[in-house]
Amino acid sequence: MNIQLKRIIAFVLILFVGVIIGVMGTRIAFRALLAKALEKPSIVSEKFDASLKKLTLPPEQEQKVAQILKEFHDQRQNLRAEFQPRLRKILTDTRQGILAELTHEQQIEFRNAVRDELPLLWQIFEDRQTDR
Repeated sequence: MNIQLKRIIAFVLILFVGVIIGVMGTRIAFRALLAKALEKPSIVSEKFDASLKKLTLPPEQEQKVAQILKEFHDQRQNLRAEFQPRLRKILTDTRQGILAELTHEQQIEFRNAVRDELPLLWQIFEDRQTDR
């Protein structure tokens, strides 16, 4: 094999490995961010609040902004209170539907895969089962 061909193959392999590492790194980073956001949904509003605190506002603007933020927090809490039970029911119904179609061995594989790949979803499933 000539040297030119070896260099091309090495370059392609390095490029391929770089792409794989990039994709996997992105998946890991996205999962970590998603997990953090699901664990602590208020993180976005905390960052938003911190950004606003950096501004120098006169007292009247500060009061108005504080009122707007209070309304935002109240609306977010109401939305969460309405949304979470519905989402849990959808997730639980989906899980039960899938499990009903699987053999016992497949059910074990499915549970392990969900537990390993989607720990927050697994936690919701487990919380829901203990509620019954």
